[in-house]
Amino acid sequence: MAWLTHFRGIAIAFAFLSLLGCRRHKEPFEKVPLQRGEVEFAKGPETANLTVERIRFWSDQMDEPRYFLALVPKSPTHPSEVFILNHGWFDRPEYLLKYLKVDQVYDGMLQRGEVRHAVVVIPDVRFKNFYGWRSERYPFPDYLKLLAEEVAGLVSRHYGISLARERWGIGGFSFGGYISLDVGRRYPGRFGSVSVISGFYDQNWTFWPSDPPESGPLDSKGRGAQTVVAPGPTPRLFLACGTNDRFFGTMQRLHQTLLNLNIRHEWSTGPGGHTWEYWSSVLPQTIRFHLGAGRNGDSR
Repeated sequence: MAWLTHFRGIAIAFAFLSLLGCRRHKEPFEKVPLQRGEVEFAKGPETANLTVERIRFWSDQMDEPRYFLALVPKSPTHPSEVFILNHGWFDRPEYLLKYLKVDQVYDGMLQRGEVRHAVVVIPDVRFKNFYGWRSERYPFPDYLKLLAEEVAGLVSRHYGISLARERWGIGGFSFGGYISLDVGRRYPGRFGSVSVISGFYDQNWTFWPSDPPESGPLDSKGRGAQTVVAPGPTPRLFLACGTNDRFFGTMQRLHQTLLNLNIRHEWSTGPGGHTWEYWSSVLPQTIRFHLGAGRNGDSR
């Protein structure tokens, strides 16, 4: 059966990730002790229109220090929006600058007036063991609160940006797309736009239902696989995947699922695999979807 083949494929992928997930390499700055409640700031490289900053903080959710990169426009007008962009399982935040050149691409789009001024945040979403988090014992993964509450809260306070949903978007590549979609369905009152590039999803997920579904198994805090923390309307959605990607069939099923639910979204595909090359080709379209200067707030 198609659904069984899909489930087995995802299960194998997660098992593989589980075996490799413990190899979370740490750079010297990550090994510096950080006290609970402490926040550490560091300036990074600059482009003509951007400053890259690194913000390291103590995560109560992860019980360890975490960090994110922030691409901050140099503008007389204070940025009033945020786009959180999540990397894949085998990556680090810096890889999105090294291989995707997100800073250079965003800088050029700002220079040409194609996008609005916003803080682009690239969090560290590396985890030791993700496969176990999909089990019934962990129906509310740690990345949900880490991204939607801790990272978003710190960004809001530090850069003085309102938490109004129309000012926030989230997206990512591969595993980063998976967690972005999960955050978007749990916190639609926090994020007004969501993008999933070459990602995957859990077929047991519900997507912005009008009636609350059965919660299923709950964790110690009473949160289940369908728990919605910040209720709100369906966010604007953008899906993209290369036709040679191993997750192309999965992304097609997600696209069809949303169509069957009459959930409006944009779907983009073309030649390419699960590679930096394909992701580079779709990066400007992704940024434009969230921050495009001419966007009217609607999706097709």
